[in-house]
Amino acid sequence: LSAIQHQFASDIFQLAPSPKLASNSPWVLLDPEQRMRTKVDVFLKQDLRGIFSQVQYRIISDADWSNLVFRRYFPAKGASTAKALQQFPSASYYRQWQALMDQLDEDNAEIIQDHLLMTWFDQLHWVPHPESDRMWSTKKGGKEWIMSPPGEPRNCPRIAVNPRFIGKDATV
Repeated sequence: LSAIQHQFASDIFQLAPSPKLASNSPWVLLDPEQRMRTKVDVFLKQDLRGIFSQVQYRIISDADWSNLVFRRYFPAKGASTAKALQQFPSASYYRQWQALMDQLDEDNAEIIQDHLLMTWFDQLHWVPHPESDRMWSTKKGGKEWIMSPPGEPRNCPRIAVNPRFIGKDATV
């Protein structure tokens, strides 16, 4: 489990998207070496200006954090996934997670997921907001999405903000 947690952030940032046009500035400000060395503490930062040039974020409900976001990053044993799943299968943490779930019986898989790993995940302030078929979404959001820096909605990475940290000083 610790190997999965250790690899989580690095895998996510190594799979981070770039704008379609190479002439546009990158959304993620980390260079390839920094992405590879990224540790989970990146998801504890509330000031994201050194990580993203542009990002859209949304403070989601507790239920969405637990039942949607967490379960997309760490699906339950035997859970079905999108047929054309992108990015997740390329992440070594995800393959390790699937292998662990395959080794465990239903009861132990549930204990690992819902108690041990969920407790760890709940400490994160934010993660990329996954879609049903991909880890990183860059669709232009509606009014429920907040642009940072402020401006007109546009395509750029979406992140989910953990509702447990509402009210803490954040500079997204």
